[in-house]
Amino acid sequence: MCLPAASRRKYIGKRMSAKQNPTRLSSRFSGPYRWVLYAVFIGIMASIVASTIGKGWFSTVSQTLLYGWIFYMMLRIANRLQQTYFDDAFLYVYQKKQDYVIPLENIESVEIESLGGVYKVNLYHSEQLGKEFYFKTSLLYPLNAKKKDALVNVLRKKIDLAKSRQQVFQRNALMS
Repeated sequence: MCLPAASRRKYIGKRMSAKQNPTRLSSRFSGPYRWVLYAVFIGIMASIVASTIGKGWFSTVSQTLLYGWIFYMMLRIANRLQQTYFDDAFLYVYQKKQDYVIPLENIESVEIESLGGVYKVNLYHSEQLGKEFYFKTSLLYPLNAKKKDALVNVLRKKIDLAKSRQQVFQRNALMS
């Protein structure tokens, strides 16, 4: 279910009671963090290229391609970082232009992807975000890992609870 950013807040306000505020799952600094990563990766790549220029063409090209590929893979993950919130029934993904409301039944799994606290959310059905997306729980993840892992475990329990409440229809059942 996709709603424009302006109408999302009205929809959430109508659907949720006063007690049921969404819980922040990701860092609120995901956007600036992404731009800092871009600058750091570009700086590191420039220093690698500058340090290998005097060693010969083969060395320069091979190291640039190797480190370029590694940084490209890291940037792909950093580009997919999303701001996420959750409550008892939905996972909310906030973006600048459009926000997404994903039912917890549609989430297959939540796995840790890296030691830096990047988690991957796998979906059963592709949304406009794709089959998977990423979120980072905290910029200081190794220092507050227990607290953030406990929060992700709460999300996992709510996903399991939502899956157990999901209605299963027979394949040959007629819908009216």
